[in-house]
Amino acid sequence: MNAPTAPTARTAPVSHHRHPRLPLRLHPSASWGVPAVLAVLYGGWVMFVTHNQGSTIPTAAVFGVVSAAVVGALCYALGRMTPGLMPEIRAVLYGTVLGCALGFLHSVSGGSVYRSAGIGLGAGLVMVGMSFYVFHVRAEHPRA
Repeated sequence: MNAPTAPTARTAPVSHHRHPRLPLRLHPSASWGVPAVLAVLYGGWVMFVTHNQGSTIPTAAVFGVVSAAVVGALCYALGRMTPGLMPEIRAVLYGTVLGCALGFLHSVSGGSVYRSAGIGLGAGLVMVGMSFYVFHVRAEHPRA
């Protein structure tokens, strides 16, 4: 009486795999192209903010070019030297660069030193956490 009336099909085992990731193959020019684009954007932003704060155009341009050169060099160095480092150190380096860059931008825009330091510290800590997570997920699930 408790027997099923129709034959039951055996269900397939449930698979808990993730969607396959697309392989990320960067072009060789990305090692200098990405830092160059970031440097131009950052330098332009610094120049715009500096000029809006009352500086003359040549002074703002020099400030923007120097800032762009520093950020470009740091981003290039991070991209070239950090792939062999531990994920924790890489995360701290990325967070440090972002925190310093955003804190400096806020300082240029006329913010107080304490507020600029707080914004830079907050942004840097968020970047450390996010990059730490990304580097560890990538290490646990390597791409084929």
